[in-house]
Amino acid sequence: MEQLSALFGSRALAVLDVETTGLHPQRDRIWELAILLIDQGQVSGRRSWLLDPGFALPASISALCGVLPQELVGQPRFAEIADELMQALRGRVLVGHNLRFDLAFLRQALLECAQPLRVRQLCTLRLARSICPQLSSHSLDALCEHFAIARFIQHRALADAEATWALLQHLAHRDAPAVQQALGAQLRKAAVPRHLQAEDLSALPERPGVYYFYGDNQALLYVGKSRNLRRRVQSHFQNDYASRRSLQIAQQIREIRVQPTAGELGALLLEAAEVARLQPLYNRQLRRQRELLSWSLEPGEGGCVPVLRPLQTLRPGSQHAGLFRARREALGWLRALARARGLCLRLLRLEKGQGACFAAQLGQCRGACCGRESRAEHDARLREGCSRLQVADWPWRGAVALVERDPQHGLSQWHVLDGWRHLGSCEDPAAIPALLARAEAPFTRDTYRILRSHLRRHPDMELIEL
Repeated sequence: MEQLSALFGSRALAVLDVETTGLHPQRDRIWELAILLIDQGQVSGRRSWLLDPGFALPASISALCGVLPQELVGQPRFAEIADELMQALRGRVLVGHNLRFDLAFLRQALLECAQPLRVRQLCTLRLARSICPQLSSHSLDALCEHFAIARFIQHRALADAEATWALLQHLAHRDAPAVQQALGAQLRKAAVPRHLQAEDLSALPERPGVYYFYGDNQALLYVGKSRNLRRRVQSHFQNDYASRRSLQIAQQIREIRVQPTAGELGALLLEAAEVARLQPLYNRQLRRQRELLSWSLEPGEGGCVPVLRPLQTLRPGSQHAGLFRARREALGWLRALARARGLCLRLLRLEKGQGACFAAQLGQCRGACCGRESRAEHDARLREGCSRLQVADWPWRGAVALVERDPQHGLSQWHVLDGWRHLGSCEDPAAIPALLARAEAPFTRDTYRILRSHLRRHPDMELIEL
């Protein structure tokens, strides 16, 4: 115990373990939770709760943990014990094995109770990796076997918390300087993924650019952008409880690389291009696009009707609306427009039949289908609604270069554009002719939106017509 007192001083600890219904922090729930309260190197209290997760315990969890689903019926919900739990954790360093996983669920549950959790953290998995790198496995089961820690039951919260506390004591008696260094690194900076060091994050530049997260075997996990690379990357690991994706990235990441840019526009354009080119595992929004679709307003029976067509087949100057990646997305938008403007689904060819449509009977359609208003009035609202999503004309006669400069770091970039297409960026104007020859550069929805938004916010940006 003297070794523990020397390492932690007067710090009080709370050794935590949770059992969950699955692996998804937002969908699954905690059904058992236990903490050991440690003061002056001694166990001063034990708290454990069986909880009703709100749905039946999965059969696989029931079999693994040896608990019957009926045992949880009538137990308190997490919200009922949240105040007691927070009181027990106040002022303590939270200790757990693979603590990032447990914290993902605990923070999500507390967030739903409007009780954010801010504690210093100590993960015995990370500690064991630092102190015993020669071991083939650092799971709790493997480490308990290695240190001959007796366990009479597994996969139950209180028993696993007891095992974690025993493991911490064994690790604390290893090489003292190594333990002190590993503990200090964790307690100084809790929000660092287990396979990275705090120095990896502090070395990132505070400037605009794109960052790349790599996992095992140089597998690309994620590409992102920011005006401040260090701050944005660190934010990923301060909120890993927010989604399963964030938690998985934090567990799998092995390396971070960055590509600085001269400004925000360069970061946005590079991110969009890199995600489309490299297809990172966890990027959801900027995937390589399919054929873009748009609603074309064309003459029909007694008026105009929207027809969904590939963007490249639209006639120049024709009225159209939207840039959609899928038919389902386009139909959803048109239905929402109909609800917002009292349009008739039957006249929009989204519903079959004759006479008054069902929406007209409910007062949601203004009645162009049954004579309560004229078709011209109906079509005027349709055209006005579609005009808001009309792809804007390219405002210049040909290609242009938007210039971004970062005088602090001595970096300038020329972003070469033509017809809302990003032909490429360069740091030397001599490379512009080569970029102009990139006729294959596609029109993409992401680039179009990036450029439209940036030009609205920065109308005086330096521009050179080529």
